[in-house]
Amino acid sequence: MSVKRPFRRHEHSADQAESLQEPAFAVCLPPRLRLYCAAVPAGAGEQEAYRMGREFAGHYIEHVAHHPCAAEDSLLARMAEYADFTAEGPEGEYWAGFFSLLEEAVLSAAEFLDADGKMGGSIH
Repeated sequence: MSVKRPFRRHEHSADQAESLQEPAFAVCLPPRLRLYCAAVPAGAGEQEAYRMGREFAGHYIEHVAHHPCAAEDSLLARMAEYADFTAEGPEGEYWAGFFSLLEEAVLSAAEFLDADGKMGGSIH
């Protein structure tokens, strides 16, 4: 005897549609990186926004690792033009999450540098 599940209708709420929107800074991103960039939904909490920022930072770091010349494009500087670093709530937490992961990556990479700035190991 098989058990059939009841038919469920999935209604898309405004929050779901809004989460697919791109934030303003997405216009300066390369197409492959732009795929991972989503606006924080209006109803998101600060922890969710922080997590989304860290997740996007991970994709950004991966993009730079695969495209070493991307650093010459000043992509991070162009993104910062769109960021409101004084924003409170989810938007501020998004940027806090984004830059906290970048900070961890930079500190981790700095362990490979000598005091003279010469490579003591490989960052890659």
